[in-house]
Amino acid sequence: MKKIFVLPFLSLFACSTAIENQVSKTYAIEEIPISSEKLQIEKVILLEGSGEEFLGAELKTLLTPEGIFVSNYDRPAFIHHFDRKGTYLGPIVKVGDGPGQVKRFEEFRVSGDSLLVNVGMGDHEELVYFSISGHEQLKKVETEASGFSFYPNSDGTFWFYSGLNRAVGDYRLQRLDAEGKISQKWMYNDFSESLIPFMEKSIFEGDERLLVRDPLFPIVNQIGTDTLELAYQFDFGSYSLPAEIWEIEDPMQWFERINSNGFGDLNKLFENEDFFVGDFVFQRDRERSRKLLVINRRTEDARIYEVDEEKEPHYYSPIALEGDHLLFIAYAPALIEVLEELPASDEVKAQLKELKEESNPVIIYASLEK
Repeated sequence: MKKIFVLPFLSLFACSTAIENQVSKTYAIEEIPISSEKLQIEKVILLEGSGEEFLGAELKTLLTPEGIFVSNYDRPAFIHHFDRKGTYLGPIVKVGDGPGQVKRFEEFRVSGDSLLVNVGMGDHEELVYFSISGHEQLKKVETEASGFSFYPNSDGTFWFYSGLNRAVGDYRLQRLDAEGKISQKWMYNDFSESLIPFMEKSIFEGDERLLVRDPLFPIVNQIGTDTLELAYQFDFGSYSLPAEIWEIEDPMQWFERINSNGFGDLNKLFENEDFFVGDFVFQRDRERSRKLLVINRRTEDARIYEVDEEKEPHYYSPIALEGDHLLFIAYAPALIEVLEELPASDEVKAQLKELKEESNPVIIYASLEK
């Protein structure tokens, strides 16, 4: 289970460009009705055994028309490539010191016929291109920026998000040209350099727009041409952070206070023409809860699905939104334990009965339609 790190205050709207408030509604998480029904599993894709590396419970997953790309979250040895039916096509990226390998990576994205890997080089990032069809390294782009999350634009430029630690970058969001040189700097960092940063995905593809989230804060911004526009705003209720917390200077005291108060984080988000889905984590003392917020963008109807992380491993890791289906990737041994209780048809359960303890993970399609 990924750890949640807590960090001191930064100005929500500190940036070199304006943030325009264009939302008329704030979604109060504690007031949204909780669905009594579970998301129904309508389809599964069993990822074929790789023979190279047993994929663990924590995974980085990218699902695209070009295939499914998966790596272990901690200390990965490969980025594996599967087709959309789950057939294993081989490792596309190998981690190591040899020719054509990368020492480590933060994130990977598809751009055209290439898989791009974001490799941390200390004071900057290196973007490494790999051929999707040939699984060989094509080229590298040295950048001037550091960041844990990035996005390749169709015009050859890139967005980099560096998180809340100023040591990683003076600005949290930066635009780079095709040669890796910084052309725009947004969202100024005005806090300590000694703090642990979040290293999670922060830039997401929405409905014909790019969305960016700041860890711990209940807003989502749209990256515009010259502005950041407020796309979604939430109210964390009893998990909201009171203003006096930001006056505490001692990091340990601050951590104790924020943990006893409780805090929330929008961990992942997905958006298409019809739906917005937010994967929220809330924590207070030793208690942690998971909630999936589903908003029908046409009607603004909102509902929440509570996720038991121990008993519902099939809902633990959402990875994509396709039409009216939210997709998850699930650890095979955990699925075997809850197979009989799954909200799925007999046909789907019959497919899952083929799983063994050593099987690779499973892609799950869950319907968002009521």
